[in-house]
Amino acid sequence: MISRLSAWITARSVPSAGIGRTVIIAPRRELEAAGEWLSELQQAIGPLLLGVSDAARDAEARIPGLPDDLPALALSGELAPARLSRLRPRALVLLGPCELTGTALNGPRVPVAWVNATGPAPEGVTFATVLAARDGSAPAELDAETVGDPVAGPVELPEIETPDHDFCERFDEYRQRGHPILLAPNTGPGEEAFAFAVLFAVLRRTAALLLLAPADPDRHEPVYRDAIKYSLPIVRHNRFMTSFVPRKNRVYYIEDPQTLEMAYACADVTLPGGTLAATGTPPDLARPLASGSAIVTGPAASGESAQTEARLRRAAEVTGLIRRGEDPEAVAAAILATVKAGSVTDPDTPADRLSAWQQRQAEARDRVAAHLRKALDISGPEEAL
Repeated sequence: MISRLSAWITARSVPSAGIGRTVIIAPRRELEAAGEWLSELQQAIGPLLLGVSDAARDAEARIPGLPDDLPALALSGELAPARLSRLRPRALVLLGPCELTGTALNGPRVPVAWVNATGPAPEGVTFATVLAARDGSAPAELDAETVGDPVAGPVELPEIETPDHDFCERFDEYRQRGHPILLAPNTGPGEEAFAFAVLFAVLRRTAALLLLAPADPDRHEPVYRDAIKYSLPIVRHNRFMTSFVPRKNRVYYIEDPQTLEMAYACADVTLPGGTLAATGTPPDLARPLASGSAIVTGPAASGESAQTEARLRRAAEVTGLIRRGEDPEAVAAAILATVKAGSVTDPDTPADRLSAWQQRQAEARDRVAAHLRKALDISGPEEAL
């Protein structure tokens, strides 16, 4: 009874300063990542109000770091019909997966847009525009336009030296037979076991070779001994004496940074350390991308990633440039799908593909703002005030 009364009171109390704004509706996690973009968007289309679709109380909707002129309210399915009616929004913009019903969204009878459209669409909603971060993420019947991910926005990649492809000739016996070469670079505690589990899952479907490079030199010997316990045929780079790595091997063990730098050019798929399990090492996605390797990440967000690195990972995952798996079986499935489809970045023109992707990301925020202004009949912030 008390909880129902509290919900009833919350649904009927909205701040007067939030009335008449464009309401951005999204789960809390999505809004936490979008603060920078939302501040820019407010300059482009006028005052915004954030509706947190997985919050039942306003205390749960508070998002640290947002400016005071970006208020956030709880807007769960139970609260949305009454609150949206009282807010009299100028327009509604869904961001990411939608958790509200068509009944709640159609209540205010205002234009509705969907940005980063993914998952099932709310029934009965007619959208003014539907924008997707990647091809195929939005329901096919909505005819979405792919514009990239405005939340991440522009991304930067450092220039790297031309890879040494001569080093990769030692793996020709694998490549000639179409067996994938996997690279797990800069792994930390717990990540080698994850990588071995991924390898075993892949080996149930096809032969493969894992290039493994732990980040901490003090762990090289312990990790090597653990690999032997897994009964995986393993060869150490610093003891390698033949022209080609025999196909019977399953792990090629790398213990120095110079060799690892060369190995990036050999990998069909990279499993970056810092994404397989929680470690103190932030993942490096830029080097494998620039080297032409496809990437599959694990579930972890590790280390203190710089803003540019965090932006790159967000953009690459949301736009589908790289794949992600929540456990070893899912990572293995993503690897096999990647290999079957061919590299995400065309092996013949990885630089061109990557450049085109960066250009799309650089334009994503401006393109989304332009689409919203047109679809929601918003000319600019001056007319919204």
